[in-house]
This record gives sequence, C-alpha cells and structure tokens, in this order.
Amino acid sequence: MRTKLLILIMTTLALTACQQGQASNDPSVERLPPQPLVEPIDPTTDPVAAVKARRKQMIDQQPLSAMRAEIMALIGDAQADNIQQCRVVEFGSKPCGGPASYIALSTKDGNESEIMTLISKYNAAQKAENARLGLMSDCAVVPKPGVILENGVCTLKGAGNGSVF
Repeated sequence: MRTKLLILIMTTLALTACQQGQASNDPSVERLPPQPLVEPIDPTTDPVAAVKARRKQMIDQQPLSAMRAEIMALIGDAQADNIQQCRVVEFGSKPCGGPASYIALSTKDGNESEIMTLISKYNAAQKAENARLGLMSDCAVVPKPGVILENGVCTLKGAGNGSVF
C-alpha cells in the first residue's frame, strides 16, 4: 500500500513539473524575442560610434593575463602554519566547461575572500572569452588534486597535477 502511494505521489509530481515548463498555447499571447544585451553598432553606417564602443569595451575588459598576475601576486607563496589554512580552488575555465586547472592558496593572511572574488571574476572572464572566440578543448575532466603542507607552503599533490604551481 505504501509503495503504491509513493508511486502515485511521484507520478503526480513528475506530471505537474512537466506542465510548468511548457509554453502557452494561447494564440492571443505574442511571444517576443529577448532584447539584446548590447545594442549592435554597424561600423559601415556609424564608424565613429563603433570605434568608441570598441574602445570602451576594451577599457572595461581587463586582460586575462593581468587578472591572473594580480591573483598570483595576492596568493604569493601560499605560506601556512598548518594544513587547515590551505585551500584547493578551481582556476580558469575549459571551453567544454569545468576548471582548466587548480591552484593552492593559503588563508593565513586573511585575504581569502578578496582572492576568491578575483578568482571567480577570472573564471567567468575566461569562460566568456572561450565562448567569444569559439574555442574548443579536449573536454577531459581535470581531477581535483589534494593539498599538502610542504616546508610551510601549501602545495598541490596528486590527482592529475593540473596545477598552476
């Protein structure tokens, strides 16, 4: 009896979930495409505006290499007093998805939130750049390595060695 009740509940939930995602079949409701995030500027009709927009876009986008250098400078040598201060973090983005590598960092200096924010921005920027350039990769999953404390420095160890250090 209990099994039949469970099957009935699961079937009801599955059917209602399918119905919620369906579009309306009402012909009076007009479906409009979403508005573009950035208004396109045709360089043939307005070359000055196109150049200005491109310059603004270039200023707004910090190059990935500069972002990476800033992150590495903040991490430094990843020195720690004990293993609890060491972290393994996804670093970069593969075109197929997932992390490009991993990086070891230390929480000893107390700037973990700042570093994590920058790494998050870097990962998002690399993902966007991969999409913009239409890059492809091997789509292999980079296994997450462990971290060890070696001579007072957080160091990645094992599992693929897809590391930056």
